[in-house]
Amino acid sequence: MAAVLCNGISNLCSGSCEVLGSICSLPCKACGVLCDGVSQALRSPFCVYLSITLGLNIPPIIFAVEAFTIHDGGCNIVLTWLAVNAILCAVNIAAAIYISGKIAYDVPGNESNAVTPAPARPASDVEAATSGENKHKTVPKQEATKKSTMWPTIFESNTRARSFSRVSDVLCHDPIVAIYIVIGIGYIVWQTMGVWRRNEAEDCGGGLDTLIWDALMFGYLFILLGATSFGCSLCCLR
Repeated sequence: MAAVLCNGISNLCSGSCEVLGSICSLPCKACGVLCDGVSQALRSPFCVYLSITLGLNIPPIIFAVEAFTIHDGGCNIVLTWLAVNAILCAVNIAAAIYISGKIAYDVPGNESNAVTPAPARPASDVEAATSGENKHKTVPKQEATKKSTMWPTIFESNTRARSFSRVSDVLCHDPIVAIYIVIGIGYIVWQTMGVWRRNEAEDCGGGLDTLIWDALMFGYLFILLGATSFGCSLCCLR
């Protein structure tokens, strides 16, 4: 009876420690994933493009939040423009991460990750090996394959990473990129509409005209520098 009680207490303490250990290690795991993502982005040929996208699309989002914070009523047309512009900026950031990730990063299962076949073994060694040993040797390979699939399946492609065939596949045949191209055209049109919204914001007060002017400045800079840096990034592929 005492042994059963002690075993139960031991299992309870062990389970509690494992749960607490998992909870305490979550920040470290999240930090590791973040650092790995930042490291991959810095080594990517799209590093400059991603930096420009983040640097020119985050401020308009902040401007929209600031506009809704300092302005409590009126000028709904101007506030709507800032809100929609913030959403479009968030889409620009997500699309830049997706496009650069799908073009630059390799996916397990492609030629670069193919396993080199092992040399033929002598007949004497083959006969000496037992079926149990063979089963034991296949387990680490399966585990290694599972561990190697770190990138999401959304990045999977049948073409070689960082190749012009991959670029053509992503830009011309990817449905997500096709949707973003339509949204990108709408983003350019929305920036043009912002010029008229700025004229209306001059009568609103509260600094809305300044916020919309700053958002327009970042928007047109992104249209110019974003396209330029993306083209330069494509030229750096090898």
